[in-house]
Amino acid sequence: MRTFGLLLVLALFVACASQKDVAQNKKGRCAIKDSTQYELIVFDSGFDFWLASHQTVSTQHSNEYYQSMNHQYALEWNRRYASGDPRINSYIDYNLNKNYGFDFNYKLYMYFRFFEDTNRVKLIPGNRSL
Repeated sequence: MRTFGLLLVLALFVACASQKDVAQNKKGRCAIKDSTQYELIVFDSGFDFWLASHQTVSTQHSNEYYQSMNHQYALEWNRRYASGDPRINSYIDYNLNKNYGFDFNYKLYMYFRFFEDTNRVKLIPGNRSL
């Protein structure tokens, strides 16, 4: 059951679509727009049920809030991974400067909350609940 961490990392940063659009502006110059989209796939069988039963209004917080919290969670997750915490068996390479999109950030945030609930541990001490 705890092997989901490794699978999470594998799926965490897989871009589901990557394409470049070329557009011309009024002066005839070309601009390239990178439209990479990310999708988070969680392989833990209990996550979908937990998410459905604990889901709040996703727009309760902004994308910037979810990015900030995910960054803090990922730092603590990786610290615990490096120290050998047996509940965490993978490294998460979350980059605060990448735009993963609102849905990805919300789902990742909720995954961290799921991990806290199911393992009865606080990754970020003092963090308030939704």
